[in-house]
Amino acid sequence: MDVSNNLADAPSWSAQVAVAAARLEAPGKIAIACIFLCWFLLDTLVVTLGSLQHGVRFYDMSAVIADPSRMFFGFQGWGHRTAFGLLCVFCLAAPVLPHFRQARLLWLMYLAPLALMGICGALLLWRTSGQFIAAPSDAGGIGGNLVQFANGLVHHGSTLVSRHISIGVGGYLAFVACLVLALRGIRRYRSP
Repeated sequence: MDVSNNLADAPSWSAQVAVAAARLEAPGKIAIACIFLCWFLLDTLVVTLGSLQHGVRFYDMSAVIADPSRMFFGFQGWGHRTAFGLLCVFCLAAPVLPHFRQARLLWLMYLAPLALMGICGALLLWRTSGQFIAAPSDAGGIGGNLVQFANGLVHHGSTLVSRHISIGVGGYLAFVACLVLALRGIRRYRSP
């Protein structure tokens, strides 16, 4: 009977998470709120074609990485967006873990949003700078030259297109908030 009373007195998991979130200092809470607003409500990338402007939010980044041309034509389907949106929410919740469990290594979870932005930026750069048309292994002189010519045209076109893509206000604000959060986590990790 005593065991059941002890279990009834123990706080629920959601109450423990709420207490851990309340332990987060004010600058950390502000940085997380700012990152959330920037990732889900503000434009991270802005595509400008003449008088038309199209914004891409950060939670759409997985769809852009999968097919960079979708940046210009819009997104279809929710598969990439839902899964990546959940990953974004997990990265935003990661700084609560050191306040939930006491382990020095968990302070590095403050770097999760910055790491996600860095990985996405590197993947997008890698995806858009590689060869768009792969040469077949048995390509002869004319076939190889044709593929090389096509890749040259695509890269020339991509440099023209890249002039029409800029980082939006959401990208800049989220990056600054991620840096603030990361620096706070590193400082707490280094302190005894």
